[in-house]
Amino acid sequence: MKVVEKDKLIQGMLSEELERCRRVLISLRRELSNLPKGSLHTRQKRYKGKKYLYHYLKYRESGKSMNKHIPESEVEDLIQRLRARKNYEKEIKSYTERIRYLEKISAAR
Repeated sequence: MKVVEKDKLIQGMLSEELERCRRVLISLRRELSNLPKGSLHTRQKRYKGKKYLYHYLKYRESGKSMNKHIPESEVEDLIQRLRARKNYEKEIKSYTERIRYLEKISAAR
């Protein structure tokens, strides 16, 4: 890009934005590591003529499919944390694309 090559101010702004994006990406990945993986499922169990809902978290660990029982009291919190994880993953994807674009512009100098 000829404009970037000529203008040191624009080069500085782009490099600052690139570093900021990298810092944000590291922070997002750190937050993501604290959130649960997988998806929430529900089964119906019958016992003595009554139906009971059984909530469980399904995820993969070391290549194996795992199921973990979730008590009714923790379901809402888990749903919120799974939604937060999905949002963090979207943000990480957008920042990764932005970093790739900024690196491409910087390499063109």
